Amino acid sequence: MNDKICEGNKKSTLSFKNICQIRQIQKLYKFQKDATKILERGKNLIVCTSTASGKTLIAEYGIIKTLLKNKKAIYVVPMRALANEKYREFKIYENFGFKLMLQMGDLDAAKLARYKSLRFDILIATAEKLDSILRSDVQLGNVGFLIIDEIHFLGSSDRGAVYEILIAKLRKKFPKVQILGLSATIGNAEEIADWINAELIKSSFRPIPLIESVETKKFEKIVKEKIKQGSILVFVNTKKRAEEIAKKLSEFLNFKSTDDRTDNGHQTILSALETPTEQCKLLSSLIEKKVAFHHAGLVNEQRTFIEENFKKGNIKIITATPTLAYGVNLPAHTVIIKDIKRYGKDGRMHYIPVLEYKQMCGRAGRPKYDKFGEAIIIAKDEKEKENLIEQYINGIPENIESYLLAEQNLRFHILAIIPEINKFNDNIKEIMNFFELTYAFYKFKNIKKFKEKIYKTLQELCEWKFVEKKLINFNEKFDITTLGKRICELYIDPLTAHNYIENLSEFISETNKHSNDELKILYILCNATEMPPLYVNRQEEEEIFIEMQKIFEYIDDFSYTSVQTFKIAKLFYDWINESDEDYIYQNYNVAPGILHTYIEIMEWLCYSAAEISKILKFDIYKNLKELEVRVKYGIKKELLQLVEIKGIGRKRARILYDNGYKNADDLRKADVDVLAKILKSKKIAGDIKKEVEMI
Repeated sequence: MNDKICEGNKKSTLSFKNICQIRQIQKLYKFQKDATKILERGKNLIVCTSTASGKTLIAEYGIIKTLLKNKKAIYVVPMRALANEKYREFKIYENFGFKLMLQMGDLDAAKLARYKSLRFDILIATAEKLDSILRSDVQLGNVGFLIIDEIHFLGSSDRGAVYEILIAKLRKKFPKVQILGLSATIGNAEEIADWINAELIKSSFRPIPLIESVETKKFEKIVKEKIKQGSILVFVNTKKRAEEIAKKLSEFLNFKSTDDRTDNGHQTILSALETPTEQCKLLSSLIEKKVAFHHAGLVNEQRTFIEENFKKGNIKIITATPTLAYGVNLPAHTVIIKDIKRYGKDGRMHYIPVLEYKQMCGRAGRPKYDKFGEAIIIAKDEKEKENLIEQYINGIPENIESYLLAEQNLRFHILAIIPEINKFNDNIKEIMNFFELTYAFYKFKNIKKFKEKIYKTLQELCEWKFVEKKLINFNEKFDITTLGKRICELYIDPLTAHNYIENLSEFISETNKHSNDELKILYILCNATEMPPLYVNRQEEEEIFIEMQKIFEYIDDFSYTSVQTFKIAKLFYDWINESDEDYIYQNYNVAPGILHTYIEIMEWLCYSAAEISKILKFDIYKNLKELEVRVKYGIKKELLQLVEIKGIGRKRARILYDNGYKNADDLRKADVDVLAKILKSKKIAGDIKKEVEMI
């Protein structure tokens, strides 16, 4: 398939009218009609309307218009859950002969090098994955339409810079690309529209009317009243609160499940992990009473089960942390915000942003089920009630700010920009020209400040030998080094890479190595800006500090951050020595879902450190590659050969090893009936035998 969209007659059958018929949409709302007219004129557009108001249909209009002009469309989302949801939603276009592609996950740009171009008509990608693709030499073809979903993520301190850079890069790469930004909550939508030279549609219209209120009544009384009208989402501020309140509500309402699908779900919840945790057991018991909690501590199978059964009505109430408000489409009749405050980085309670409140209450009102939705904030007294009405119900979302000039963001993205402009002798000027396309420049318009920050960052990258400075015809030119290019492709912070180089080099050169080398290496790897912090209480801090002094004998002064890092290293040390999820949960208070997030990040950091070691010819490369696999599976070194075999995970590998089967050769010689007895499954034993015979 080339850049032409498709062959045969299928292309001619695609039309916006056909898609509307398939979606069972009989009539467009006024804002949708206005939006299609703007897109038809080829203008950029920002649409800021309520959640579930039909913004995706506007995107589909633009996609169809683009496909019929033999151009490609890219749909950018902030999270994998949304990427999967949109991919399923847009599968329909394959029936018309168009190629749909989903890109998320692995961020090593070099792995795309085997492709000269990505073959798609519609690309759905997470922001980070698309940025990684742009760092490779892969051609995207004739891109005509760019959809930025949840464009308010520009204002996210940890994710916003990627959104901002993506828009700037794609505007530079495809000057004629048409941009559509979608959001339910932007305070300064006019500024965002002006930045990308877009028209703005801003409307409070909602297909399902929303009633917003603040109540001082007892929470349980409100739940009892509203559950008669339909399902309820309860937002609280912590994972622990979500579990506690779900338990109280299950006892208070005392629902009994009569649905086999929910009953069978207990096994889904419990079998999601090799060893069910107390959290798994609690969730399983709650589902029997049609109540569940939902937070980052659950693994994907558990979250998916809860979401699907909530949509079907088998689960009546979900208590959730705010992350659910930004996730998949999960409407309820009533949304109750029980905790309007949450802990800040300073350890104190603060009122949540208006933007976050609007995202939460946007979940109220189920299309095709409800005539209206309700969003209720719980206030402690009448005085707070008055304040909350003014602040949230009558308030507007906060303005979107830029975080691109933060040091970490700037060095991360400048390193990636240099290869794109290395053909210019005076590339400081070209870097500046690029940054003039960013929202940060639009907001501040301070050329001197920008140039100072950019030059300072370039100097730092030169000191680390990721960039080298040359003088060509009295002009300064900055070129990326081989090492710098690999770091750019690996999609890690240059500071993380610099720390790895220094610390691994020091570790290798140590003559008096301590017996706990594994823990030392894990500590070095966890010392990365990408690794989320792990809470350490005062008692733990003192104990960890003493342990660190024993291992790092030459250091006697540690910061709180280094103590946090060491705690994460200890967690991974236990994990790769085959402690299970329940042990990690009990000893580190890290729930399985969060543990798996840590594992995914650590796998990537091991891989990145190994790649850097390969370039620098550090003799620790093999150790790091082994550690990457051990982190992935949670195994001791002796099981490495077994987990390479398809169908063998950490649990089966340990059983087989303890029974004398240490590698593929041992399994080839094994009697299938003996294996079946050991593994308690004839089918699994047979599958493993087939697998090892093919190796």
